[in-house]
Amino acid sequence: MSCDSTDDEYHLTPNGWVAGTHYCYEETDKIIARPIDTVETWVRKMRQSISFAPEQITWDLIWVSPSYSESERTAIEKKYPRPKY
Repeated sequence: MSCDSTDDEYHLTPNGWVAGTHYCYEETDKIIARPIDTVETWVRKMRQSISFAPEQITWDLIWVSPSYSESERTAIEKKYPRPKY
């Protein structure tokens, strides 16, 4: 078993990033709904095998709004870089 395993949802909206549901070892105590104006939803996955090992971080795109074109999404992504954790 890993030392640490967290997944954090982030929703990109036309006004910036909104934090979503936080999971620890795939469990959560509170589901946070996706904002209605979400452009994209990403999950920041962090895994750490042992206490002193470096964190392995990936970002996975899990949802895209059909209401925004690819060029609109790209413009919003450029305006609001991914959140720092």
